Amino acid sequence: MADDRRRQRRVRLIERLRIAEQRRAAAEAQEAEAVRRRLAHLSERTEALARLYAIGQGPLHAADLRSASLLGTHLRGLGRTASAQSDRARDAADARLAELALAERRRSRAEEDRRAFERALAERRAMPDLPLARRTWHET
Repeated sequence: MADDRRRQRRVRLIERLRIAEQRRAAAEAQEAEAVRRRLAHLSERTEALARLYAIGQGPLHAADLRSASLLGTHLRGLGRTASAQSDRARDAADARLAELALAERRRSRAEEDRRAFERALAERRAMPDLPLARRTWHET
């Protein structure tokens, strides 16, 4: 009976650990997705600004034209950098989602194991205690 209690505590502990692992993975996946969205938005906004400066407002002086051109070039570079970071963030978010799926499978398995153990334990407790058959050795 003490062995059953120890095993039951262990099964419940494993389940609690898997639940905590699944929650942590969910939080990390959510954070990675938020970073990806922010970087994608930054990339889009930077590209839009670069296009705006590329069009220009009809600069009056050569210095204005040069400044606008230089700013547009820098913005395009920033846009490419932000786009690359967004791509890396998407890969990281995908990896976190895969970890979340794995953690969910582990949590589900731990829950199934706990239920199966408790079901088997309840069945054992429901069985009547029968005296063990006694072996008798006869010399014949």
